Amino acid sequence: MRSSGDEVTRCIFCKSCSSGSSSVEHIIPESLGNTDHTLPAGLVCDQCNNYFSVKIEKPVLDSGMLRLLRADRQIMNKRGRVPNYPESGDRDLPKHRLMSRLLGKIALEVLVSRIYHVDSWKDDVIDKEALEALREYVRYDKGENWPFHYRTLYPTNAIFTENDEHFEVLHEYDLLYTRGKEFYIVVILFGVEFAMNMGGRCLDGFYAWLEAHAYRSPLYPPVSE
Repeated sequence: MRSSGDEVTRCIFCKSCSSGSSSVEHIIPESLGNTDHTLPAGLVCDQCNNYFSVKIEKPVLDSGMLRLLRADRQIMNKRGRVPNYPESGDRDLPKHRLMSRLLGKIALEVLVSRIYHVDSWKDDVIDKEALEALREYVRYDKGENWPFHYRTLYPTNAIFTENDEHFEVLHEYDLLYTRGKEFYIVVILFGVEFAMNMGGRCLDGFYAWLEAHAYRSPLYPPVSE
């Protein structure tokens, strides 16, 4: 794959040439029900794609709580199988470091999904010094734990209605840009909202945003009076 205005495609994580890579990258893991939100082949090289699948996504998805939720909602994995319920009621949460690295991966991929069609996008992502610490943490497990905020917004089995259509929500996400010029990724999985600062290990800007907006989720507009 070749991008507009550039001779070769480089992987957004390891920065190596990825023109020959064939893996389509799922922004949210496919085993969490995502089939639509992907990056074209080459934006994440085959080696990084495999690394994330084995070293980060699999252990997160295999945690007792995620297995329980996936089994309860009948979400199939890549092989078309629904995971079994955890044995002995095991409902352990994903380890914090693995979960934060998964959120960081999602964050960088969401950002790229919004701008990769722009000629200068590599300057804004691959060669952006402000994102280097997050990239090193996500891909190479370097540095201290990256904090994230989380809270439950709605029940896992909540039913939503829009235009007389009833549906469940497995995942949703967006980027938040604060007045302090910070970028946050905000992801909702099974009704739990996660937020992470892409530029540093500090959540003060997100807490300030929540306070200024009556603690509503950045993914939802204010409720009309």
